[in-house]
Amino acid sequence: MADSAPGNSTPNYTIGHGDDVSRRLSRRNLEKDAAYILSHLEPGMRVLDVGCGPGSISVGLAAAVAPGEFHGIDMSQSQIDVATSTAQEIGLSNAQFQVADVMALPFPDDHFDVVHCSAVLMYIPDTQSALSEILRVLRSGGIFGANEPAGVGFIEPDFGNFSRVADVFSAVLASNGGHPNIGKELKGKMFDAGFVDIEATGMVESCCRPSNPGEPTLFDSLKEVFLGTIISGRAVDLGIATQAEFDQWNKDFLVWQDHPGAFAGGIYGQIVGRKP
Repeated sequence: MADSAPGNSTPNYTIGHGDDVSRRLSRRNLEKDAAYILSHLEPGMRVLDVGCGPGSISVGLAAAVAPGEFHGIDMSQSQIDVATSTAQEIGLSNAQFQVADVMALPFPDDHFDVVHCSAVLMYIPDTQSALSEILRVLRSGGIFGANEPAGVGFIEPDFGNFSRVADVFSAVLASNGGHPNIGKELKGKMFDAGFVDIEATGMVESCCRPSNPGEPTLFDSLKEVFLGTIISGRAVDLGIATQAEFDQWNKDFLVWQDHPGAFAGGIYGQIVGRKP
């Protein structure tokens, strides 16, 4: 996604699209990360996935509504290329992907039965404008579902100042105009945007030591997202944290992930609303 300042309405994908982040996104799927919207999907529907990334959730959505029309959009051409390839490999002929911005969706009014996004609104400075655009492309009675972070989770054992990592990430996100805790604020924002019959639930994405050595887990995601060079560079530039702190956190992480009591989780709000 394009860069932006806090006063700009352009989305800014703060964590970037590096290989580590792409691997994190590729581990998402419909059943694990978007099960809350499954009951709203039926064959023949028209569905839009906003901020589809590499398409790991998208392919599940497209399969659930086949032979209905499915569109995935993202602001990164590299992610669109991966999503397109993934859909083609598994034979999803109803899935189409393109570069597009949620602030100016390239679709007509009242077109979709369902619009979905996962960890997207957290990066968009002007939440209400994004919700208004989503509302525009939904048909009357159509459903919008979003899965967004709702606040700092937990990490045990906490090696001294290790718990500050999430606070630093939130501060960096906010400096780019993002909303680190939007998952708990979104119900009210959707109401203000004109959605009705809004239902709010939540989930904890948790992990502990993998039973199989080398198995990718949320452990990897924590390091990829919170301690990656994009976040550390931005945090150091802003004076939010020092490089010495990040160096120590990376060392602590290696010790923590092998600790027999290692346990971590992130909290997400999952909100579904309907267009009147």
